[in-house]
Amino acid sequence: MVKSRSVKLKRATRKDPYLDALGKVWPHVARAYDDFKDEKPIIVYELPRRMVYAYPAIDYINDLTERTREQTRQLYKQAMAADEFMVFVRDTKNRVLRSYVFPIGEKP
Repeated sequence: MVKSRSVKLKRATRKDPYLDALGKVWPHVARAYDDFKDEKPIIVYELPRRMVYAYPAIDYINDLTERTREQTRQLYKQAMAADEFMVFVRDTKNRVLRSYVFPIGEKP
């Protein structure tokens, strides 16, 4: 699903508590990616436990619901082609799963 630039800009200007939470643990996220970068992992930050995990991308994507699996697969392919990586924030308390794509080596 491709969103218009204006939608992305509006979303970026809103306060995003999950992006803020990622910023607080970014050194751990970056380390998890660096430790497994040859396998091109998907990184997951789990709230409220505040744990960071690195998963093999195919295994993680295949465990997603059918509704989000294909969309995530396409987003992951685009991220890899652009030298970026995917990070998911899983908020188990509020039942939210949010994905982000970041350039490798940059902080959010």
